[in-house]
Amino acid sequence: MRGCSLIAVIAILFGFGIADASPKTDMDKKIKEAMENYDLMDYDAARKSLNQALAIAKKAKLDKDPVTAKAHLSLGIVQFVNQDTDGAKLSFLSAVQIDPKIQIDAAYKSKEMSALLEQARKEASGGGGSTVTEPEPAVPAANSVDCSTVQGMQHTIIDTAKAGAPLPIEALVGADVGATTKVVVLFRPEGATDFTEAKLKKEGDCKYTGAIPASAMKGSLVHYYVAAYTDGPKPAASKGSSGSPNIIEISGVAAAGSGDNEDPIKGGGGGGGGGGGSVSSGVTVGPKRAHVLIAVAGGAGSGYVAGETEGMNTVKNCCFGNVIGVVYPELGYFVSPRLTIGAAARIGIPIGANVEGHATAAPAGVARVRYALSPSGEGVRVMGQVGAGILRNTIKLDNSQPGMDTDIVAQGPLLVGGGVGFTRKLSGSISVMADLSAIGAIAVVKSMGAAPVLNNGFGIDLNLGIQFGL
Repeated sequence: MRGCSLIAVIAILFGFGIADASPKTDMDKKIKEAMENYDLMDYDAARKSLNQALAIAKKAKLDKDPVTAKAHLSLGIVQFVNQDTDGAKLSFLSAVQIDPKIQIDAAYKSKEMSALLEQARKEASGGGGSTVTEPEPAVPAANSVDCSTVQGMQHTIIDTAKAGAPLPIEALVGADVGATTKVVVLFRPEGATDFTEAKLKKEGDCKYTGAIPASAMKGSLVHYYVAAYTDGPKPAASKGSSGSPNIIEISGVAAAGSGDNEDPIKGGGGGGGGGGGSVSSGVTVGPKRAHVLIAVAGGAGSGYVAGETEGMNTVKNCCFGNVIGVVYPELGYFVSPRLTIGAAARIGIPIGANVEGHATAAPAGVARVRYALSPSGEGVRVMGQVGAGILRNTIKLDNSQPGMDTDIVAQGPLLVGGGVGFTRKLSGSISVMADLSAIGAIAVVKSMGAAPVLNNGFGIDLNLGIQFGL
């Protein structure tokens, strides 16, 4: 009998151990899956897996477990490479609040990312901050709110909800927060990249109500947070954040007839759904990753020349010629913050030739691939390029008559090369850029268009310019 009891106790303890370990195992799998997608530069899939891991943590009450800190840290890494610095910092802050000694794996670490983590660690150890992270008292019933006792922001976190119906949102904002310009709920359905903002309507002295629209209540989970703004761009108080949002698990389907009265995603009119408040027209908020690159750069170049000039003079002693002006307009696409592909025109302007019969411009076009060494896309980047066109360099002729001693050598038309560059963000989507590129010219034909003679050779260009990300 005692043996049976002992076996039963062991079975129960073993069962509890398995139950406790299972959510952690699932989270580890999601984190591993996310970083595999990160390595493949599928950042949206990585973020989705990490949000699922955090949803598991919330459901299993593992908010303070080291594996949750790892999930927050990984989410911060993904947000950082998507140029969402504020979101990355919030995720790092959530990570270090759980595990103060957590570190970024060497495979993903960069100087800028490490500095951001250390900044979050410093803020966490120093305390403070405007974001409310500790549990707050539940929001009192509508008719029993004593606004004189409300401090900061109070909002009852919603863990589960039905699909297909507006979700009422209520919050109380104390006088200590300051004079609010707006109180909003920001929500992100599963699969969405950015948060959408819906304004909460003020009722009485401190109560605000509204709803997340039915169109957003879909999939398996919805992220949301509530924020109060005063006179600055950052929330004066909030429940949750873009980097560490509250997670609603979607289960079941709402009863028929509980649709949206006002939908910030699909539009519509009327009062707020289910919560008694009004929902403003939707505004997508939060930083967006740039997809289109537009750049203009200019500089000068030089090149190794040999063969015959365009005036049919022989280059007797091989030398370096010069092109006074080079302009590079470029249009590209961000495959990721680190990788871009695009097309650039190279317009050379050789000046100073005094021998008749030469051209005054050197047009060419190249396809380019750029790769930044930093996950943020800033700093040093390498480049490969291939294209077609003409390179022209001005040279001094040997043993020539005065007034007819400077000619132009044309090279091409097949162009192949590479280079190294540097970018630094100025503000928003604008960056300053510098490129040092080398182009090899191969004379696969003897002449082309206005170039009576084409030669082999190579050119080197140094350019400075401005880059825009859209």
